[in-house]
Amino acid sequence: MKRFLSSLFVFCLLFCVYAQDDDDLFFDDGIEEVEDVSAKTDLSKGILFENGTVKIGGNISSSITSNTLLYSDDGKSFGEHIKDSVLTPSLSSYITVDARPIQNLRMYTKFGVAYPYPENTVGAGWFSLKELFTDFSTNDRAFFRFGLHTVTWGTGYFYSPCSDIVNSSIIDPENVSAGVDGCLNLRTQITFPDSQNCLWLYIIPSKLEDITKPTYLKDTAFAMKSDLVFGGWELGLGTYWKYRDSPKFIFTASGTVFKSLNLFGEFVYAYGDVSEWTHDDSWEDKTSIFKVTAGGSYTWKDPSITLAMQYYYNSNDINLADKYITKGHNVAATLNFGKLFNSDDFTLNFLGILNIGREELTPAILSYLSAMNISTSLFNSLTCSAMFGYKPVSCFSMSAGPYFTWADFDSKPDVSLKLTFTLGGGKF
Repeated sequence: MKRFLSSLFVFCLLFCVYAQDDDDLFFDDGIEEVEDVSAKTDLSKGILFENGTVKIGGNISSSITSNTLLYSDDGKSFGEHIKDSVLTPSLSSYITVDARPIQNLRMYTKFGVAYPYPENTVGAGWFSLKELFTDFSTNDRAFFRFGLHTVTWGTGYFYSPCSDIVNSSIIDPENVSAGVDGCLNLRTQITFPDSQNCLWLYIIPSKLEDITKPTYLKDTAFAMKSDLVFGGWELGLGTYWKYRDSPKFIFTASGTVFKSLNLFGEFVYAYGDVSEWTHDDSWEDKTSIFKVTAGGSYTWKDPSITLAMQYYYNSNDINLADKYITKGHNVAATLNFGKLFNSDDFTLNFLGILNIGREELTPAILSYLSAMNISTSLFNSLTCSAMFGYKPVSCFSMSAGPYFTWADFDSKPDVSLKLTFTLGGGKF
């Protein structure tokens, strides 16, 4: 096993010499660039102030969602289900500051307040710090970024086991547009002349849980990733290592065929589970863990229809030290109609999420997942929804539709009615 791991690591190093990460290019993050347009248009694109070297913008998002259980095999009456309807308000506002005092220096931050408070971001109370980093470069060859930011290793849409390795949260398959939270790291990008290929190196300090306690060098993680770009395809290869944690090797691929068909895939091999390394740091008798995903999407521009599907296999056992709750086989698919009745005001979205392979959860694991507010609805289950959207005016929209959940394949489904209202909000 040692000889195999050593050979694989050497292969990764050789590959990196020739290989661009799907991570955004230097200076590409943050508020999108706009031309010199009117103040009203600037506000609509999220630009509150700009003087050439400093750009300030932001956004406010506000919504309220209700979920009413219409049918469940729980013995309760329809009236009791109505009284137990769940109402979930959501309100957040973020400010972005993008400063570029000189050509090779950039400073960027995104912060704000949110209700309810997002658990995986840095902050206290309602305050939330989403991003805080600085970019700088040397000789237009090596580019550096240090701070709190997202590492976009993966290519997946509903699931991304490669990105999950480093970031502090994972993709929510039912809300992929929400994105994920990053981590504090030092990223180095080394570009190769006359090509789109480059090498990415990461130093990832241990997460600071308590400001009164020190962090140690032994808890720092090291990672690297490189990509080879050719003919509309991008192949990536990378490694991750941390003391008393499972070493990981990753492979990614993404490309476009037939102009509108996008294909992607990810592979992660981990030598040992986190819990195994925590109790025993020897290289003997560790479990091999595989995580594989593949999928694609196709878009019809006229009419505006998008179909996306993804398969994900996770061989890791469910335990308290693992953040993945998708053991076994997972399939997710969505079909979105962006223009119904030849109008942008009407939309329709179908979503299905299937999981097969869950083992029975112990009371300790169930208690842990409940305490962490982690849903177990995707275990050995099927979730389907059909949401019809209507936007009568620019500052108000609503969506409504049925929501079906099979907790397991031997029980009857729970049938709910989900309503979501978006109330005002937008960029400024």
